[in-house]
Amino acid sequence: MKKRTRVLALAVSSFLTLSAFSGCASKEPVNTSQGGAASSAASAGAPSKINIWCWDKSDSRAQMHSKFTEETGITVELTAVQSKDMTQKLQTTLASDGDMPDIAWLEATFRGKLLSLNIWEDISKAPYNFDKANVLDYLIPLETSEDGQYVGPECPSVAGLAYKRELAKQYLGTDDPKELEKLIPDWDSVIRVGKDVMAKSQGKVFMFSSLGAVGNMLKGQSTDPFIDGDKLNLKTSMKPILERLIELKKSGMVDVLDFDSPEEGASYAGNEHIFYPCANWSVEFTIKSNDKDGKNRWGFMLPPGGPFPWGGTVMGVPQKAVNKEAAVEYIKYFFGSEKGASLQRDFKGNFSPFKPLYANADFYSAKDEYFAGQDVLQAISQDILPNIKGVRLPSKYDQDINDAYNLVIKTINASKDGNVSADDMISKMEDDLVNKQPAITK
Repeated sequence: MKKRTRVLALAVSSFLTLSAFSGCASKEPVNTSQGGAASSAASAGAPSKINIWCWDKSDSRAQMHSKFTEETGITVELTAVQSKDMTQKLQTTLASDGDMPDIAWLEATFRGKLLSLNIWEDISKAPYNFDKANVLDYLIPLETSEDGQYVGPECPSVAGLAYKRELAKQYLGTDDPKELEKLIPDWDSVIRVGKDVMAKSQGKVFMFSSLGAVGNMLKGQSTDPFIDGDKLNLKTSMKPILERLIELKKSGMVDVLDFDSPEEGASYAGNEHIFYPCANWSVEFTIKSNDKDGKNRWGFMLPPGGPFPWGGTVMGVPQKAVNKEAAVEYIKYFFGSEKGASLQRDFKGNFSPFKPLYANADFYSAKDEYFAGQDVLQAISQDILPNIKGVRLPSKYDQDINDAYNLVIKTINASKDGNVSADDMISKMEDDLVNKQPAITK
């Protein structure tokens, strides 16, 4: 397998909440340089209907698509496919010579495997000519196949740190985000401050709700590949993450809840955990959905160790799609124009990969009552995105590595006072991965 160059990024993008955007006025479109945007599709005789395989068939997406259809004459049909099922469904459909989608969603966790399939159009080439020069720089390698095909853009996603203001003020002495960023700029300071919190609260208040939550941050903040080609690189890339998690486990400042469990969801409304990793989508789908009475309760800040990418979904056009040109016109409209970005923002709360937008600092800006009037959108666009240090490139083994990592997290979490060895767990991960994927070498 070809080696791909790691690309470090300083860029802008991501998305947040629908409620934060309600009442935002749409902007006028700009010249997208996309060779005749989607508004020309119907008049050019392009197919009038496209089918998208995705996992969001919400009313807000349907309303957004209605606006798109009014503008372009292209109607959109959505077929529900869970992200974990996308690879198998595409392969099965190809094998049976079934009808492929015109666009398929490639979610971050499974993207590496999907990008390794030689089934995608390079939409940056003729006859499509999507201008990837207008895509935020750090996203390009995450949207490019192993063979160098530019598969498609995405609504990018990045993360900072959310916190409960009252608990922060009580145990850390301030609820001001800039002061908290000075107090815990790195993970060593988290350990130091966390020990004080445990002492003050007599062990009743935790810095974080789960090791899995912290692990997501640590993984996102590192860029070393877990695998280089078919050779494992866990001793270099994964071991420092596990060592830090073991240190946090020993400190007692991280609760034993399972990551993304109902119990962790319920903790958002409680008073026992101060900090939570917070992607732009977390505000709507995690914080507000779990803490329904949380107005004025939350704050948002740069996390210790810096912001990081978390999530993201590429829009790919299969080679055997029927309505490929109309599909690319859809992509150009929503991911390569200000008008499409405005619809994404206002109906879905999505950020855009369209680079020219960020010359206007007010495009993403709205005060949020859950965050005591803090402008979280502007914090993401002005503080989080420019400070992303880099990305880890996708691999076709990502899901297998993620499964092995999740087992290690459970092992650390279940251990008594962190009495486990990072070396032993790396060795176990290597053995499991080699047994599962014989092409992998240690």
